Amino acid sequence: MEIGISQINIALPSFFISTKELAKKRGIDPSYSEKGIGVFENRILFKERLEDLAQRALKKIKINDVERFFVATESDPDASKPLGIKILSSISQTKIPFQLKFACLAGLEAVLLACEYVFSYNKPAVVLMVDRSFYSSKNPKAELTQGACAIALRIEKNPKILSFKFQKAGQYAYDLDDFKVPFYFFPFPEVNGELTKPVYLICLRNAFEDWKKKERRIKNAVDYFDFFVMHTPFPKIVEWASAIFWRHEEEKHHLGLETCIKKPSLFEIYKKEIDKVRQNENFKHFFQKKVMPGLKYNPYVGNSYTCSIFVSLLGALEKAKKGQKIALAGYGSGAGAIFLETKVKNSFKSDIETQLKKGKKVSINDYEKWRKKFSFSLKMI
Repeated sequence: MEIGISQINIALPSFFISTKELAKKRGIDPSYSEKGIGVFENRILFKERLEDLAQRALKKIKINDVERFFVATESDPDASKPLGIKILSSISQTKIPFQLKFACLAGLEAVLLACEYVFSYNKPAVVLMVDRSFYSSKNPKAELTQGACAIALRIEKNPKILSFKFQKAGQYAYDLDDFKVPFYFFPFPEVNGELTKPVYLICLRNAFEDWKKKERRIKNAVDYFDFFVMHTPFPKIVEWASAIFWRHEEEKHHLGLETCIKKPSLFEIYKKEIDKVRQNENFKHFFQKKVMPGLKYNPYVGNSYTCSIFVSLLGALEKAKKGQKIALAGYGSGAGAIFLETKVKNSFKSDIETQLKKGKKVSINDYEKWRKKFSFSLKMI
């Protein structure tokens, strides 16, 4: 029995800001936003609520025969009451959310649980991911990665869009505080910039290693997969991760990431090695063909946490053909990763491009006023 996605619907905020303009306001070289991290626009919840996005995402999904809803978010302002109850109560009083939290990884975790539910009960399920990233202006480089989004998936047997090989998912966990949202700092995250980059890379690599141990028949994953889709906090880090994947499969001897975890300041030395790989012509061909399709939309959304990897998936599905394989590599701070093999049932194009074109630009002055109100309203919840 094949199990996977038969419907996907995305809802983006109607408003955005220019990262170049924000960088200039924060005293950062404006070119950093595009060349340094690869983000052009930040979608923000200006005049909108997170629940509104979620309900919009669910509108085009068939749910009348669904009893199980899995919700993934790290934007929940209540430590007890799940945000999912606010969303689902507008649809039905008899449906409760099964809500997950593991930073950005929770979306992929919800998909795995949904697949296991469908397999066990032979009933469809819905996965809903909804998030907004929001950073302190005292951490302007992180602020430039902000974004928001909601994505809903219908998971069922004999899927129409994508099937998951969920029984052999690679996984890896590392108990580190590279990113956290302590109550005294809410709503802003505390980000350990030196640590979070190597943790992201090592978790993805080790989840990939775990997958390879379970799939011993696969000799070279670079050749095996037609596309690689990864969690995208900002597009440039995906290029680094891709270089590590490629080097891991093509070149066996190199400096280890473990050293960078023990001493994060060494990451700059490690990154110089990765930068050399990025200049390799064979790597460039691999990256352009198999990774870039999945980075089509993220620069215009920003980091949407649990939704981020699925924003990337939408880009890859536009290029993919029936029968092709897409690798999904998800990550969540704190930290953990999942590596999952998927198979395309049919190519798919969402309306994300239309939503992006309809977006309304917000001035940085109006953005600053909104930030103060938004931050205060979250603290009062």
